[in-house]
Amino acid sequence: EEKKSIRFEFISILAHELKSPLAAIEGYLRLVDERIKGDDLSAYDSMISRSIERIVSMRKLIMDILDLTRLESGRGKRVIENISLKDITDSVVDGLKPSAEKKNVSISIDVDDISINADKTEMEMLLSNLLSNAIKYNKENGSVNLKIKRDADYINIECSDTGIGMKEDDVKKLFNEFVRIKNEYTRNIEGSGLGLSIVKKIVLLYNGEIKVE
Repeated sequence: EEKKSIRFEFISILAHELKSPLAAIEGYLRLVDERIKGDDLSAYDSMISRSIERIVSMRKLIMDILDLTRLESGRGKRVIENISLKDITDSVVDGLKPSAEKKNVSISIDVDDISINADKTEMEMLLSNLLSNAIKYNKENGSVNLKIKRDADYINIECSDTGIGMKEDDVKKLFNEFVRIKNEYTRNIEGSGLGLSIVKKIVLLYNGEIKVE
């Protein structure tokens, strides 16, 4: 019964998260189809760009769900090998530069040349979700700082940013699935609410711990 309840809740949230952007895209396409603004294509530019934004956010949601399912099922093929965290960080940061530049957010990294026995895809998912969250909830002209250092038997990954902050009650919910902090600052920020729950699941796979201040 509990499994059924969780499954129903998961599907309900997923349906809701996909229904709103689909309705918006359908609305824009109908306006274009009916030539509501005449035959000049440039008149529809904003509708097209908004539709593309919603498609991108839906694709991100679907990819996040696939990542989450892969982690929770344990059925995905893990390839544990010796990898460089610095190389992975550089690659992830390069991929996030366009979204950072949109908000004029600078990213600085201080990463030791550390090798770790890990699955490359999982490390990419961890760092990508961590950094993209720091960019997404940042202020215009803000900054993100990432440090990765070895400390005895552990590797410390510390991500700090000039973000909009959150209330103490929100901190407790942060790493749960489909959690998006709703307030006047985050109203227009798109997201699946799965990014940090994926980060936490990966951290736990490696017997680590995660916390936020």
